[in-house]
Amino acid sequence: MRVRMGYPEGNAEREILRAEAGVAQLENLRPVLSAADVVEIQQAVAQVTSTESLITYLLNIVTKNPRVRISFSRSFSPGLADALNRAAQAMAFLEGRDYCTPERFQAAGSPPSSPTA
Repeated sequence: MRVRMGYPEGNAEREILRAEAGVAQLENLRPVLSAADVVEIQQAVAQVTSTESLITYLLNIVTKNPRVRISFSRSFSPGLADALNRAAQAMAFLEGRDYCTPERFQAAGSPPSSPTA
């Protein structure tokens, strides 16, 4: 997966450079989740369901959709389908749902959109 962050706005880039490439900020970092919190979230994501028809749909996307093939640089494997399913589960969880939808599979398998200027 890839996340595009874009460029900092205004004086933010100047401040980044002044902060000794961020090293000075490391001392200010504080955890926002404990290890137990991360495990709890992982377990909750694993409970998000994908119906049998959605799994078939996912396999069709991975094996037959030319647009999805273009967005991946490696050959397809069961691991790719599993990774897309897990990404879709995580996205559904973040949306507050305990089930996947076809749109989640499509979003998980699509290249990120370009940031607008």
